[in-house]
Amino acid sequence: MSSSFLRALALSLAFSGTLAVTPSVLASTSDAEAEPDLDLGQRLHRQCALCHGQYSQGILGGKYPRLAGLPDYYLTKSLTDYRDGVREHAAMTVVGGLRTLSDYDLASLSAYIASIDLDVVHPLNVPTPEGADVENGQDIYHSDCRTCHGRAAEGNRRKESPKLSGQYDGYLFRQIEKFKAGTRMHANDPDDETFVDYSDQDILDIIGFLTTIDDKN
Repeated sequence: MSSSFLRALALSLAFSGTLAVTPSVLASTSDAEAEPDLDLGQRLHRQCALCHGQYSQGILGGKYPRLAGLPDYYLTKSLTDYRDGVREHAAMTVVGGLRTLSDYDLASLSAYIASIDLDVVHPLNVPTPEGADVENGQDIYHSDCRTCHGRAAEGNRRKESPKLSGQYDGYLFRQIEKFKAGTRMHANDPDDETFVDYSDQDILDIIGFLTTIDDKN
């Protein structure tokens, strides 16, 4: 177990004493149908901040991805998958304490993270990877990816696809490798072969294009 994980776990245990939140494990049906509680979500987010940053901005290089501003539907699905063991990551379940959270907790946490506007509180400068042909990446993206992820890579609720713009290139590279290896499912389809015919350069170009969408200059 890495020293960084142990430090995060220690911080989590120390933090838990100040986290004035009792997860709604016994939440009623009416709670589950209620509007998400952003104040509750903000308090629950203190655990997430140990790895993802105060504003869920992630870490440059993508060890921990940007979460701020991702669609609430996607965040809720991802958090539920981690809580229920569909996806595994010790930092998410141990440090984040997801195993104890109710559906209402997760909905409130997701709504809070989705509401964070990094342009206001913590502007990001996501670098474009060296060697990427952004124009080729744009052509491939609009041909093959736009239908699911949106013209501006803003995500698509109907297809449960995430926002990709503004995400760190290192994180995107790792997820694509997982899709190709079959250790993570793409597009909710275990037989999906989206990335099989892409060359390494094509993938670099697509990711390079995605890093430019949020550029303000």
